[in-house]
This record gives sequence, C-alpha cells and structure tokens, in this order.
Amino acid sequence: MLTYLLDVGDLADARFVVSPLNETVLSLFHLNKVYDTAHHLTGWRCEANARRGEYDRELIDALVSPSGKQIPDFLTPVTAQADVRPTFDAHLDAVRGTDARTARAELVELAEGAAPSGPLARLIALDDPAPVIADALAAYHRAAVAPVWPAVQRILESDVVFRGRELAVGGPTRLFESLSPRVEWRRTGELSVDMSCSVVAGEVRSPGLGLTLMPSVFTTRITTAHDPTRTAPNIGYPARGSATLAESVPPVADDALRRLIGTAKADLLAVLAEPAAVVDLAAALGISPSAVSQSLKVLGASGIVESSRYGRRVLYRRTTLGDALVDRRGEGPHGP
Repeated sequence: MLTYLLDVGDLADARFVVSPLNETVLSLFHLNKVYDTAHHLTGWRCEANARRGEYDRELIDALVSPSGKQIPDFLTPVTAQADVRPTFDAHLDAVRGTDARTARAELVELAEGAAPSGPLARLIALDDPAPVIADALAAYHRAAVAPVWPAVQRILESDVVFRGRELAVGGPTRLFESLSPRVEWRRTGELSVDMSCSVVAGEVRSPGLGLTLMPSVFTTRITTAHDPTRTAPNIGYPARGSATLAESVPPVADDALRRLIGTAKADLLAVLAEPAAVVDLAAALGISPSAVSQSLKVLGASGIVESSRYGRRVLYRRTTLGDALVDRRGEGPHGP
C-alpha cells in the first residue's frame, strides 16, 4: 500500500498527462504473453506481432524483465510541469539523452538477480545504450503503436474530459473514486493507493510538485510510472472506454430514433457514447467532417449534445437528454 500525503497546493497543481511514448512503452508488457492480454488488446497484439519484421523484436523484448513486472525507468521520462501533452519525439529525445551509467544500471536491474539474457547482455555492454534503445523504440512505435494512436488518443482525451466533469461535480473525492476502488482520498490530505511499488511502500510526503494522473489504454490496473520519492506523486490508471479500441464497427441507432431525428443525426448520437472530436466522428461514420459539424450544430441547438474545449480540440458528448434518447429502454450503447 502506498499513501501520498498531499496538501491543497498539490491538488491545485494536479494534471492529466497523455504521452505517446509512455503508451508505447507500456504496450511492451502486452507483446509477450507473460500475463493474459486484456481482451481489448488482443487484436492490437496480433497486429504488432505480425509487424515484428519492421522493428528489432529481440531488443524490444529485452526491455521487459523476465517476470513481466519491470521496465527501465528512463524509458518513461518525467513530464515537465507545464507540458501535459509531450510529443513522442520530445520524450524520445529525453530517453536518447539518458547518461550511460544510469541506463546500464537500470538495464542490469531487469535481470532480476539472474544472468541477463543474450540481448539484454549486449545492451548492457554498449558504451552508450540509450541512443540504440531510442532508435529501436522509434521503429517499434511506427510499426505497432502509430497505426492505432488516433484511436488511443481519442480514448485518453475522452477519459480526461470525463474525469474533469467528475471533479467539477463531486470534488476530489468523486474524482479519485472514479479512477479505481483501489484509490481513496481522505479529507485530511491522504491519497491511499492500493498497489505494489518496487521502490517504496507506506507514506510518501509530496515534495510540492503537484499530482500527475496518467490514463492508459495499455494498463489494466493502478500503477506508478516513476519513483514517487523523486518526482511528483503519480498514478497511472486504466482509461475509461479502453474496450472501444477493439471495436471496428461503429454503433448504429435503432429505427425508431432514426425516424425521430433522421438517420445521420441518430447514428452520430449513437457513436457519441464517449466524448469525441469532429474528425474522430467523421472517421468512425465514414462521412465528411462538414457533415458531422452540421449535424452537431442541430443536435447542440436542441440540447441533445454539448461541447467542451480540451487544448486545441473541441470534444462533443451527449447530454442527459441525448443519453435518454439512445438508451430510452436500457438498450443501445453504454459506457464501460
């Protein structure tokens, strides 16, 4: 059990971080079936394995410990306080710049006390392993993660919008309850996280760096990405709606709703089970963004959908009325 001791300033500086590199690195845990792969990742895993000729699979596999529980910390760089949307290249540059001594020490730890595998031993023997690993991660990302990144990004950003609404409606208590039953917020400033941490257990007092929350499609449990004694308190958690990554066919509205508001607007409303941007909705429905925008304008004017700005993107979601139209008899799409 890990307990963060936070103050009001930490809550005020809480932020949600979405990192393409962090997702890429977390996906490594699912390439080899050390644990059963989550259902929503089964298709992705098959495709990533099919593309193994496009990246150095032997080196990539060496970055995960034999138990499947550990990866080197330097592969998931700490995000600057003001940068909640780091680019893949920016984070990869941080990995590439890791000093050789640190990189080798963390690679040695991957052996978990045993003799390192051949590929891991070769990495450890390099004068400067970090640039080699960075290049391998770049190739792996292009082959295995970049093809699904638009869908992954949509899921992560939709999750952040949802958590923001939970915070606005119910304060920190409701926000943390929404993350997992394993996360508990106490009004005395204690945030208890029921998870194992290889670095530390018990109480950890915040160094005054805020709180970092990281939704992920590639994690199925509460995790910590960085040593909490050296960085801001951080929690990685399964993103709401991750199961939709496995969906290839968009939901379709029933005939009654189509007759009521029209086929185009009804199907658009059905797709909006999770917040989404115009470009994502257009891709899901196979229609033009301008057609989506026109339908959204009508639905918004009728109080059926609403929008919120998130960075440079505007995300749309169903209102309570919109949910009632789609799920009027308990049928239709539901969130997880």
